[in-house]
Amino acid sequence: MGPIRRVLFAAIALVAGEAVLFMLLFRGASKLFPMYAIFSILGWLLVGVPFVLAFPAELLSRVPWPLYLVIGAALGPLAVLLIFAVLFALQGRLKEFSLAHTESLWPLAVLVSTVSFLAYASLLRWRFLKSATMGQ
Repeated sequence: MGPIRRVLFAAIALVAGEAVLFMLLFRGASKLFPMYAIFSILGWLLVGVPFVLAFPAELLSRVPWPLYLVIGAALGPLAVLLIFAVLFALQGRLKEFSLAHTESLWPLAVLVSTVSFLAYASLLRWRFLKSATMGQ
């Protein structure tokens, strides 16, 4: 499977994660959704796309489901950390780097990244099953 298709699958999976985020925030904090969505897209660009391109689809399609949960849950906080590090570096304030007052972002990052990675894994498995049955 080529890199363009893998990035496309990852983008579709990000939409699934964003949909869950929107449903969670819809009732009380729907005004915050655009900010969280922007952070999710930045995280996807900083962590999701490189991860998708670094690991072959064939390898990821054979990973057991519990490991998908662990990988997905780890990618979100990594993305948040990188986003803040990049933002502080761009401002020339890397020595002042702090994660103070970011506690509300971490659970949402875990949620979006886990749902997105599970959707990505599902798309990979679907594609490999489809190609396996068509090849027979």
